[in-house]
Amino acid sequence: NHGMGWGDDVTKSCETADRELYLKCICAGLFLQCASRVDNEVNTNGKGRNGSISSIQRRRSHNKNIGVGGQNVMGRYETKVGRANVSVHPTSTMFRRNPAPKCVVYTELLVTKKTYIRGVTQVKECWLADVAPNFFKS
Repeated sequence: NHGMGWGDDVTKSCETADRELYLKCICAGLFLQCASRVDNEVNTNGKGRNGSISSIQRRRSHNKNIGVGGQNVMGRYETKVGRANVSVHPTSTMFRRNPAPKCVVYTELLVTKKTYIRGVTQVKECWLADVAPNFFKS
């Protein structure tokens, strides 16, 4: 096997340390294009018309993928720069991933009726402060 000209056998799997270094490099290059997962909410006051929590709201609060108004919130994120609400694009391998990653970087922002992110890679949020300490103060 001649590999692909990189001098390494690319068929070998990445070691854990190598994989983390690789992902940190991606994070360093895309730190301005990062987003954090939006946590679910029951509703603004958590109560129904009569002041008690309804059974529907109780079910929603126990179902991690259902948010206000019964919307599926899996894969919904807020960008760190601009605080835009975005969703993972349906063609992404991260679409409907369960559990959805807490923090991602992306290569493309696509605006249609909804705003989507594509080219999504999962990263650890603590890496942002490591790769861009002046931008992300811990």
